[in-house]
Amino acid sequence: MSKRCAFNGGEISPEMALRSDMDVYTRACSKLLNFDVSQMGGIKRRRGMRPLASLPDDDAVLLPYTYSESHVYLVELHADSLIVRDREGMEVASFTGGDGSWSFGRLERVSPLQINSLLLLASPDAPVMQLRQDSDGVWTFGEYEYKMPPWYTVDAREHEVTVTPIGDNDYRVAFHEDELADEAEADAGDILRASYFTAQQEAFAKSRDLRTGVQIVDAILPSSTFRAGDKIAIHGDTSCSYWVCTGENGWQGSRDFVAGLTLPANYNESFIKAEDMHGFDEVQPIYRLDGGMSFARGDKLAVQSGYWEYYTCIRDFSAADYRTGKGKPGQYPAHFIRGLAVGEALASKGTWNFYCSGTWVGSYEVRRCYDGTALDLPWEVRGESFSRIGSTSNEQISGNEEEEECWLRLFLTRSQYVGLNELDSGFPPDTCGNRLIVSSYVHDMLLHCRVLEDETGRDVRYADETPVKLPLDGDIITANWSWAAFSARYGYPAVALLHESRLIFAATDAQPQTLWFSATDDLNNFTVGELDSSGMLLTMATSTQAGICWASSRGDIIMLGTEGGEWCIKGTDGGALTAQNIRITNYGYHGSAHVPAVLTSDNVLYVERGAGRVYQYGYNYDSNSYVSRDMTVFAPHIALSRGGIVRGTELRKPDHKAVFVMGDGSLALMTVNTLHNVSAWHTYETQGRILSVCALPDGQSEDRLYLLVERAGERYLEVMDSSSPYEDGVGLDYTSTMETTAFSVPQANDRKVHASTFDIFLAESCQNEGVTVSVDGVGYRALDAPQEPLPRGWVSALGEGQWTQMPLLGISCTGNRGLHILAVQV
Repeated sequence: MSKRCAFNGGEISPEMALRSDMDVYTRACSKLLNFDVSQMGGIKRRRGMRPLASLPDDDAVLLPYTYSESHVYLVELHADSLIVRDREGMEVASFTGGDGSWSFGRLERVSPLQINSLLLLASPDAPVMQLRQDSDGVWTFGEYEYKMPPWYTVDAREHEVTVTPIGDNDYRVAFHEDELADEAEADAGDILRASYFTAQQEAFAKSRDLRTGVQIVDAILPSSTFRAGDKIAIHGDTSCSYWVCTGENGWQGSRDFVAGLTLPANYNESFIKAEDMHGFDEVQPIYRLDGGMSFARGDKLAVQSGYWEYYTCIRDFSAADYRTGKGKPGQYPAHFIRGLAVGEALASKGTWNFYCSGTWVGSYEVRRCYDGTALDLPWEVRGESFSRIGSTSNEQISGNEEEEECWLRLFLTRSQYVGLNELDSGFPPDTCGNRLIVSSYVHDMLLHCRVLEDETGRDVRYADETPVKLPLDGDIITANWSWAAFSARYGYPAVALLHESRLIFAATDAQPQTLWFSATDDLNNFTVGELDSSGMLLTMATSTQAGICWASSRGDIIMLGTEGGEWCIKGTDGGALTAQNIRITNYGYHGSAHVPAVLTSDNVLYVERGAGRVYQYGYNYDSNSYVSRDMTVFAPHIALSRGGIVRGTELRKPDHKAVFVMGDGSLALMTVNTLHNVSAWHTYETQGRILSVCALPDGQSEDRLYLLVERAGERYLEVMDSSSPYEDGVGLDYTSTMETTAFSVPQANDRKVHASTFDIFLAESCQNEGVTVSVDGVGYRALDAPQEPLPRGWVSALGEGQWTQMPLLGISCTGNRGLHILAVQV
């Protein structure tokens, strides 16, 4: 007796018909059509394709939108329209690009990337597009917006360009006469970067200018009224220190006072801090020592100290804005900002320093803003210099804004309090040597092209769309310029992925081997710099210009495939990728087709150049390197006989499966479990052609497989799930067929024998009707088992065998019924 207890070798090639010496042969079938294969080894008749909606008759692909368990949608993408559907196929949003704003050509090349609630669509035929659902459930679809776009090149050009201002945010650009025609010709919508060095900038103010116009207030009252721009000083908390004069000859200000030294602590030979507070109750506090004071030995001093706290009104304040019990400006952040602005806002994209000198008491803050220069915008503190009462110091601070261009402002936030009307007491009376200095840096001017055409001709002008705009009073001439990398001029990226909090685009028509990395945690900023978090541009160095076909992030590694080979990108020190440690290494030369890769639990499946084979790419501990393993080595006929692989997706529950749409309209599926060496191929066919598929999770239930199917010239959206009947479309039957590889018959010895009885083990009860069996895969007949329904367990499939040298068992099932088989025996 010979028994087959598992079928997780899948369907294998006819060329394997005599390879009973191999393990996969004993778990395989010569045909597995319209059955599902479990990684445990059983096979189950697939569910039917339940119709959900009729679709337009133009080409489309199905894509997943999965944000959370409750936010799962199906995206139906056409060349110039997009429809969002819920899990039951109902339309929830739609968009059209009929106005020419966008259009996808080769839909099979669209590469989707989900980042939280944002779905990016990369395509070689259209700008990168984004689909988003906001917190209110509103859907939007449009071009992905860059804070700083990727550039075609970051190197200096051979020829310079001249930028000339001609009006309010209006410019002309003149290209060198020897520049290539393709580079010098501008089209509407093109973005040009012209970079140049700025001059060093400073922000400072004299002491009298800082205090001019400052209003002293005790508190915010119900009757208080302030206008935007008003400056306020409010008395902060005060404290007293107690001293005793110990000088042999007392202390005579006319003799002992030193300008700028106003506290007893500055004269340790004349004063000592009191340890006993007895007798100080009647001492009138002073704020500072001066040249007109004198103290005898034994005299007591009480020195009061504190700070003025400064605020600027940024939005009109009236009685209607007052809140009971809220008497401090800091309690009204919508109306007051802490501090007084010193000088003007300065643009920065590099180093800055706050320099201070002299004797002063108070604090300064350096703050930055990305949105503009107005005080009512969000200003982030970058550093504080604090010179304390009794411990004055010149604390210099510095910073670097290389990561992103911004505006910097210097604020005076407090000064020493020495009397009700002496706001200048924390500073020298007439000057202030404290200033913010911003170093020279390279400013990237982003010029957006617009073309005006009328009877007089073609007028090309540019508008400055730089986030931080700098005034340009005269011409700039620079060789540091570039067009944006993604445009009709150069093409658009065909690949998108997320790696280590960086957004990465790759492979345009003009630069098929280039990858553009965003800044870390700043996904729309592609500024290239030297910081570890800066954006990067990487162009592969290979012998050919074989384009990048797919890329996948796995841990700290980027795996990618080109038309000519397989590669890995990683840091040389094993850390996060930076401009200093990035390295790209080749690990094979199989080559890939332009089909997006399909992820498995621990590796990547990619389609080989020619679309006839599937390889699994991942790390191999035996060879200590990355290797490509041919997943179709025992079943090359699967793709080759069905028109090649067009596109794929993955099902994760209940078993991990790769699902591929074939050129002939069928599906090829592979149940995958790398750890247990399972790669079981099987196929689906239906009455019609399957054009696209997409898998979506369904909570704890098994995943749903959505299909775009063409039947009799009409197109439909259909789904396969645990509730689907065993029929396709509307009442269309399909046949599920399993044929084992041949069983060995020891008595045969190269001669025909009479095969024994065949039995099948059913995992669950099923109907007898519609199930037929065969011993040669040609002639099928009804089961010998007469009972209805068939019970779980062993069932006699065929009571009489045939004369054969290599018996096999074929089982076929039709009709609206299931069939679940765990084993067969002969």
